[in-house]
Amino acid sequence: MRRLFLLFFFALSAGGPFRTGATERGTTLVVATYNVCNLFDTINDPGIADEVPTPEAWRRKTERLGRTIGAMAPDVIALCEVENAGVLDALLGSPGLAGEGYRHIHYDSPDRRGIDVALLYRADRMRLTGAEPIRMATDYPTRDVLRAEFSVEGATRPLVVYAVHLPSRRGGYHRATRAREEMAARLDAHAAADSAAATVVLLGDFNENPSSRLVRRRLEGWRPLAAGAHGRGEGSYAWHDVWLMFDQIFVGRGTVAEEARVFLRQGMLTRTGRFEGYPDRELSDHLPVYTRILLR
Repeated sequence: MRRLFLLFFFALSAGGPFRTGATERGTTLVVATYNVCNLFDTINDPGIADEVPTPEAWRRKTERLGRTIGAMAPDVIALCEVENAGVLDALLGSPGLAGEGYRHIHYDSPDRRGIDVALLYRADRMRLTGAEPIRMATDYPTRDVLRAEFSVEGATRPLVVYAVHLPSRRGGYHRATRAREEMAARLDAHAAADSAAATVVLLGDFNENPSSRLVRRRLEGWRPLAAGAHGRGEGSYAWHDVWLMFDQIFVGRGTVAEEARVFLRQGMLTRTGRFEGYPDRELSDHLPVYTRILLR
C-alpha cells in the first residue's frame, strides 16, 4: 500500500489549540468531534458484538486518548464509538483530562455493536440545561443522536449541540445509505427548529464527505466547516490511500465560526509497515476535527 500524502498535516501540527474566552464581540468556544474507534471496556457483554481489549491495551488507549483530547482543549467535544458511561469515567480520570473540569453526557442506544455517541464538556465554562437521546432511524438499529443544550456565560442565546454518528456502509450499502438519508433529514428538521432561538452546532461522524449528495440535499441549510479542508485533499479518515472527511462540524449560516481543522500531533499516525501514514488504530482510526465558534 502506498504511503499517504501527509504534507498538509505538517502545517496543521505546527500550531496549538485555539484560545477561548470572553471577547468584546462575545464568547468563543472550541468545539470538536472525534471518533475514538471502539472505546470498549474489558468486559464481554452478552448480546453485543463488542470487542474486548486486554487490560494493557485498554490502559494505553485510554491514556493516549486522554492526552490527545487534553492537548486539543475543547470546550465541548462529540465522541463516537463509546461503549458506556464507565469508559467515559475512566477517560475523564486519565492523564490529560483528570482535574480539567470535564463532565460527560451519554445514553445507551440500540446499536448492534454496542457503540454510542457521547459529549464531553467543560462544566466551568458551560452549564448543561437539558439533554436527551433522539431515535432517528425507524428500521435500522443504529446510534441515537444526542442533543444537549447549554447556557454559556456572556452569550444571550443558548448553545444546542447535536452529537451524530450516521450508519457506515457495513451491514448492507443500500440499506445503510437509506438510513443515513432518513437520519440526516430528521436531524435537519430537529436542528432547524432549535435554530430560531439558539446557536446550533452539528458534530460527529457523518460517514459522508462535505461534498456528498447527502450533505447537499439533506443538510443544505447548514454550513459544513470542513469543506475547505476537504477540498484541499485533507481528511480525518483514510481508506484505500485516500483521505476522507467523514468527521464534520456544521453550523447555521449566520453563526460566526472558523474553518474546521484536523488535529494532529506526533504519534497519532502509524510510522511503519503496510499502513504507514494512516491514523494509528491503537489510538483511533480517525483523527479529530475542531473549530472555534463565536457566541454573541
